[in-house]
Amino acid sequence: MMVIMAFRFICALLLALCTPTAFGDDQTPEAEKLLFMTADVWPWGYLEDNGAPAGLLSVLAERLAQEADLQLDNRVLPHQRLLSKFKHGEADYTVLFENPYLDEFADSLGVVLSSDILLVTDKDYSGKLTLAALQGKRVGYISGTYYGEAFEQNDSLTKIPVYNLDQAIEMLQLDRLDALISSDIVFHHSLKARELQPDVFRYAVHTRGHAAHLYISRQASNRQLAPRIQAALAQLDKSGELRRLFHSEVRSSTH
Repeated sequence: MMVIMAFRFICALLLALCTPTAFGDDQTPEAEKLLFMTADVWPWGYLEDNGAPAGLLSVLAERLAQEADLQLDNRVLPHQRLLSKFKHGEADYTVLFENPYLDEFADSLGVVLSSDILLVTDKDYSGKLTLAALQGKRVGYISGTYYGEAFEQNDSLTKIPVYNLDQAIEMLQLDRLDALISSDIVFHHSLKARELQPDVFRYAVHTRGHAAHLYISRQASNRQLAPRIQAALAQLDKSGELRRLFHSEVRSSTH
């Protein structure tokens, strides 16, 4: 719990350091607002007890707004609701892992992060850590998250959807799952929150370099802001801020 509180404190501190224009007020014209949506998946996005957006992508949204000198309107929504609303232009920008479905209604403004997708089992598991070797096994995954076509199209697994990875880790420890699939970044933060070391589990890279992009909806109302937001993303990349924000110790240990 102390680690979760520390993570939330760091996110809150980063948000507080943003300029007032990132929060803005109701007097700001819609044309000067960054209309953003964040998936309600810890640690990417969640709501604090007071209803304020928090998490890694909420920090990113604040920094983009700050760099682009825009007010931010960030809505945190369940993944499937986000996709539906984003498709119909109820927000202009979001960050999601690349997915063929998104190509139907959104365009990428650039890569935000690159993550390795891991297969994770109990430490005592002795089989191969591949989808083929896990045939018939119970594999936990965060509902709504895209892990690539190989996982998406695999019907030989017993796929168990979970709300967040913390739930999947608990189920794995209770022998209610045989394995789980996760990005290295989410796995890293979930282990820290539980005060666990990576060697408590056995894990291997399923796919490397799974990219998450900053997307703009083709129904965006403020499409004219795209060059400013794209430039802001490029500046955060150039300064190394993106790399620091999305650091994963688990990724370092798998290379």
